Amino acid sequence: MGNKKKWLFYNGYVIIQIEGVYPERLASLLEASGVPLWDLRRASPHALVCTMPARGFRRLHGLNRRCRCRVRILKKMGGPFRLRGLWRRRVLLLGMGCTLLAAVWASHRIWFVDVQGCRRMDEAVLRQALSEQGLQPGRDVRALILSDLGDYIAAQYEELAFLELHVDGVFLRVRVREALAEGERLDLSRPCDVVSTRDGIVTKITAYGGRAQVRSGERVKRGQLLIAGHVTARDGSMTYSTHAYGEVLAAVLYTARAEAPQTVVEWAETGEIAPYAALYAGPRLLLERDCPFEDAELETEKDALLLTPWPFGVCRGTWREKVKRERPLSAAERKEAALFEAERMALLQVPRKAKIIMIDRYTVEKNGKLYGVCNVTTEENIGYTKEI
Repeated sequence: MGNKKKWLFYNGYVIIQIEGVYPERLASLLEASGVPLWDLRRASPHALVCTMPARGFRRLHGLNRRCRCRVRILKKMGGPFRLRGLWRRRVLLLGMGCTLLAAVWASHRIWFVDVQGCRRMDEAVLRQALSEQGLQPGRDVRALILSDLGDYIAAQYEELAFLELHVDGVFLRVRVREALAEGERLDLSRPCDVVSTRDGIVTKITAYGGRAQVRSGERVKRGQLLIAGHVTARDGSMTYSTHAYGEVLAAVLYTARAEAPQTVVEWAETGEIAPYAALYAGPRLLLERDCPFEDAELETEKDALLLTPWPFGVCRGTWREKVKRERPLSAAERKEAALFEAERMALLQVPRKAKIIMIDRYTVEKNGKLYGVCNVTTEENIGYTKEI
């Protein structure tokens, strides 16, 4: 649709018939007043048919006083006239608007989770782990970093070597790369490459199949080719594909940040106590005195009383009422709490088979808030096979 047709459709236009002794005079007055006319033709000796913008039709009333012609609308075209008909059906318009809003809202969320590659890993367990991280149907994932979530989940299970997550429309595609089980052999008949599972600095690379593409000390990115399965002979005489495999060790950095809490909730005794007693027949409980408090701690002293011919046991104690109280933290306590939480969050990202080289903890202040930062440096195998 050309620009002129788009303009006509959006603004609307009418096809009119001008009848009178001198219809040409009215057409000339319209052109002189700035109202464009097109498709002008003579329908009869005293009638003209032309097309004009809908907004200019109001000027006809003032100009027609001089010419005394009769103007009749033959056809109304364009968006405004179509919308005017729909405006009478307001329930339909409301339904269309709600449907459009629902479609926009739903298009920014995932509604289906597609998991592929599970053989030894239980798919139900993996779906539960995804759900615990907020990756369930109906979730808006635009604010989530899927690569970090994939690394975090893969670090929790020994069966997983790598977890790839990406959004495809309303689908969350989950591609599982499982770790080799003990005693399991590689299928060397399938051509493949070895690529990096995460960012890091290569510390050692050993290629048993294929050709290494990086060197020790080189920084690599996630998804970068480490060992190529497409191999060219040194003399350039031939090129072939093979199963690339080997060991690529790299130093990987895991970082976490946690805000320092202002207060801490602790259990405190109120000073209220109540007696406790229970009667046992051997291991079986016969009678017990209930606790009168909502939350309490029990301190017991057990005495065995032998009453012939059966042994009975009597347990005595004291209920001490406890309640939760919020206590403000000192500056040192806030700092230690932030560092502890940051270290815990960073260590949760580290795979089980990774070797921890260094842990660095420090605090920073930003926008008047105190944060604890923990950097964990590990050495781990970052290579995984990807079919060509």
